[in-house]
Amino acid sequence: MAKKVTMSELARLAKVDISTVSRALNDSPLVKPHTKEAILKIADEIGYTVNVAARNLRKQSSEAIGIVIPLAPGSEQTISDPFFLEMVGAVSHAASQNGYDLIVSVPQDEMKIAERRLLGSGRADGLIVIGQAGRTERLNAMSASNSNIVVWGGAHGEQNYTLVGSDNVKGGQLATSHLLSLGRKNILFLGDVSLPEVALRYEGYVKAHNDAGMAYDPDYILKLNFGGQSAFNSVLKFIDEGFVFDAIFAASDVLAMAAIHALQSRGKLVPKDVSIVGYDNIGQAQLSTPTLTTINQNISQGGAIMVDLLLAKIAGKPAISRFTDTELIVRKSCGGAA
Repeated sequence: MAKKVTMSELARLAKVDISTVSRALNDSPLVKPHTKEAILKIADEIGYTVNVAARNLRKQSSEAIGIVIPLAPGSEQTISDPFFLEMVGAVSHAASQNGYDLIVSVPQDEMKIAERRLLGSGRADGLIVIGQAGRTERLNAMSASNSNIVVWGGAHGEQNYTLVGSDNVKGGQLATSHLLSLGRKNILFLGDVSLPEVALRYEGYVKAHNDAGMAYDPDYILKLNFGGQSAFNSVLKFIDEGFVFDAIFAASDVLAMAAIHALQSRGKLVPKDVSIVGYDNIGQAQLSTPTLTTINQNISQGGAIMVDLLLAKIAGKPAISRFTDTELIVRKSCGGAA
């Protein structure tokens, strides 16, 4: 077994004292750049590793942030959902750029307080929570006792925590207005409006109809979770029951792509017979057949903003809730592709 290299040996090889090595490894501005570079080069060559636990104890920092992704029982969502994968990737990249590790927690039980466990144990300096359905009261209480929390979700006026997310009402309005501008009159909405973000997207759907002076049928909504299989089955049933519709606005790209498969299995052409717009702009949206028109809520931008705001909170600085850029991406599924 190879002998572990000590800091004193590193100092001897670099021909400096131990305090200079310690400062260099902690990126102290007191060490001249050329000296720091030389020390780091030697450390890399001899395989010197920092005792992270000891360093973090001295700094009173874990140099890690947590990301909590609550999965509601029966939702059909897993951590492999494309939205979650892209969000974890975006947060991980932004955290790494700031010298932080990322701890991913996926609680399966609503009663388990994963957020408090991560913060209370000192494993994470702060938390990012993805989604707030059924958790607003808990998150408000946590924010009151520990401010190092940032949440991804829609602003519905009941939060006292820092929130980042797309402008869901605007997104819903953009999607629906686009479909109406194409002459579509019977637009089916897919999504569970008991979820705050989906409710806001539906609000935009209603607003677009009202602004256009067009009536909408409140029965033209399938209250679905984010699982693709449920969407596929529900759209098939809606078609088989004889409902007539010429467009779909889905609250996620996964729902939209499941709807495309359901329509195609019944011989319906997309977009000739039914135009479809999704929400999220996940990577798969531009690979579907036809390519999916969607609302881009800029997941990568959202991840970076959440990390920036969380690190500001950890440093004791103010952090204001923000929207990501929310825009319509027109592709072939609606018939109005650029």
